[in-house]
Amino acid sequence: METEPRNVRRILLCTNPILRKKAQTVQRADKALRRLLDEMVETMEAAPGLGLAAPQVGESLRCCVVATPEDGPARKLVNPRIVARQGRVTDPEGCLSLPTLQGLVQRSRKITVKALDERMRPDTFEAEGVFARAIQHELDHLDGVLFIDRAIDGELAWQVPDETEEDGIRLEPVTVEEALEVFARLANERGEEG
Repeated sequence: METEPRNVRRILLCTNPILRKKAQTVQRADKALRRLLDEMVETMEAAPGLGLAAPQVGESLRCCVVATPEDGPARKLVNPRIVARQGRVTDPEGCLSLPTLQGLVQRSRKITVKALDERMRPDTFEAEGVFARAIQHELDHLDGVLFIDRAIDGELAWQVPDETEEDGIRLEPVTVEEALEVFARLANERGEEG
């Protein structure tokens, strides 16, 4: 039995200038927007990741998709904004545009989000835990902010496979500057902007 081909898009590395620009407000729902959101879900799932913002796939639009295992299917958010925040929590965070890099980032524990769905219908909901963290991370992308901009100083590290570690990963400390140099070389090898 053949499976339908997936519409997976290339995820841009952090060095691409589009990831440092404020994304444009989505003005209307159309087939192109729905197709983009569907492709973003497929790209996020294939990566795999917990969220993906339109600028990460080269589209400067204020939309993102987020899915965490405990919160069900992917949520498609158009023109999202956080209208309330509660509590603070510091946890490790990574990003599909900065592969294998991790840092400790402080975020709100619980948030209230106002957004539109893919047909531009209003959607207001609360999120907490990993779901809230993922949404805040993706909304940062819509404003040209990367998690390394928010990471606690001295708490950035590469995730290096290591069979001697209990979870199979060893953390190797790195500075923001060193990490960005690595991503610039990688972007150059891939023939990407940056």
